[in-house]
Amino acid sequence: MNIKVKKSFLLAMLVSIGFMIFLLMRVEWQQFSLIAGRVNVKYLIAACGVFVFANFVRASRFSKLDHMDNTLIHWWNINAFYNFITATLPGGAGEASTAYVLKRFTGLNLLSAIRILLLSRLMDLFAMSVLFFISALLISDITPYREAAIWISGALFLVSLLAILRSSEQFFVKMMQKLPGQSNIKQRICEKLSELLKISEEQRRNNTFRTTLFQSILMMIGGVVSVHLLLRSFGIDFTPVQSAYGYGIYMIFQILPVQGIAGIGTQAAWWALALHAAGYSAPDAIALGIVLHGTFYVFITIIGITAFLPCLIHRTHN
Repeated sequence: MNIKVKKSFLLAMLVSIGFMIFLLMRVEWQQFSLIAGRVNVKYLIAACGVFVFANFVRASRFSKLDHMDNTLIHWWNINAFYNFITATLPGGAGEASTAYVLKRFTGLNLLSAIRILLLSRLMDLFAMSVLFFISALLISDITPYREAAIWISGALFLVSLLAILRSSEQFFVKMMQKLPGQSNIKQRICEKLSELLKISEEQRRNNTFRTTLFQSILMMIGGVVSVHLLLRSFGIDFTPVQSAYGYGIYMIFQILPVQGIAGIGTQAAWWALALHAAGYSAPDAIALGIVLHGTFYVFITIIGITAFLPCLIHRTHN
């Protein structure tokens, strides 16, 4: 591990500790027992089920974007790793690790692996910004930060839409080709960009982009429904619009480059802020944010078990 990576992990650890101390100083421990006392198990199980379904859609989208024809089961296993590693490692370390895993276990080269991850993120951003924009329009006028949410979601929608359009990819390739000089580095970059453009064109001919965009929206709707059911399980009587608005704000905070180790401290803070912005001003908002973060980590672990336990059993029998 080089010095730069060590510094990044140390900084992430300090961020986690700092956020967690800040939160714990403002929470009363009896609030956790009050939250536990009003848990509705049926809603909790339903929230987990919808979360699993949304991840199945993500695995299916990975499979659609894959030009190496890996099986859906294979992508389900990779998606389980993707969930865990991006939720655990700080900053872009999770994405970098996932790109390596894609290269190692799918037959993709590193450039194609990075492209799948980047395109997946852009489609997530597109779907999230659409739902966030709609919820910001529909939510009450007195909701905090509503006008800012409309502008931010609209800007994110335009950025993500432009980034996934074919014309944008072609424009970027042409600009690179027109740069002065004939260096080997420039030539290699142009060759790689042309290779990516060729893969994109193949997927568009197969209507993959249309399908994957629909899957992205369906996956994001699944995320909103899962959050809504989870909030209901903890006794929070939000409307679907409030849940979508809060989820959108939480996802905006997720974009910030301030994430600790396993999201400890930071994720709970983002949930608490999102709940407050969506209209939940109860004293236990911080405690509920910590519980939400922990619950989604349990959901991620359940998906990991469904992916890796069969592989472990198979290896044991062999």
